Amino acid sequence: MSSPSTFSYIQTSNGTKVHIIEAGNQLGPLIILLHDLGGSTETFTPLLPYLYPETNRLVSVDLEAFGKTGLSSPDVHISIPRYIDDLDSIVASLQGSERKQDGEDSPRKIVIIGHSLGSTIAMHYAAEHPMTISGLVLLGAGRSIAHIPTARERMLSLATNARTEGISAVADVAAISNFPPPDQWPSTTTIKKQEELHETVRRAVMNCEAEGYAKACEAVAGLDHLDPEYGNITAPALLLAGSGDVISPPDRSMGLKDLIGCNARMAEERTDAPQPDVSSLTVKKS
Repeated sequence: MSSPSTFSYIQTSNGTKVHIIEAGNQLGPLIILLHDLGGSTETFTPLLPYLYPETNRLVSVDLEAFGKTGLSSPDVHISIPRYIDDLDSIVASLQGSERKQDGEDSPRKIVIIGHSLGSTIAMHYAAEHPMTISGLVLLGAGRSIAHIPTARERMLSLATNARTEGISAVADVAAISNFPPPDQWPSTTTIKKQEELHETVRRAVMNCEAEGYAKACEAVAGLDHLDPEYGNITAPALLLAGSGDVISPPDRSMGLKDLIGCNARMAEERTDAPQPDVSSLTVKKS
């Protein structure tokens, strides 16, 4: 039976007090949802009704520096490895409560749905803990940019701008730079629809704290952010790419599919939205 959404906090081994929102069947298979840079638990709200909440236990996570998960300390160094460690603590906590409720001796495998930054964290975790994962859904998947100077410079500039110009200025830039130029949108996309999508991104980034956003940008650009051993991912993985996504183009997802191997498949979404639209993703019952 599906239960009303509840929120709580999980203290990780890093000292991060992570805010989560749980919905669905508390005794069902666990699905963890990880948002993008500038996102929050609200990112996946449109998707939840399509994830069979009457059957599945759905847990949306606010990564450190986003949503209701604040920085654990003003001088904390956020990194991709730190995010992975936090996820490890979150999974252990959720699986512990799961065993108490259903009386099972060993935890059941989980599904992780990640968008952009969230997909990066999900793939790292799946590569390090392959026996824990039953499936991955990766929207606009990300990779390490440690070896790409121009990409690192862009992310570090975002961090600087957040600190010097404020989050409002960064939000205005994100609302434009996350999308292709107006003349490259699908012909079916109305001006009103374009404006709505731009505003969705601007509003999400506006809800971030400037310093937290800056630290997360530095984490993405960090030299300690290396690609995982993709071949270690043994669970089925679906990579969903937006046909006009300028941040994570379809070619990137195709390359990741090849690196993960025979258990991965890719779907390119051709809709009004240039980036993957989480509300359009549906999960079939097995």
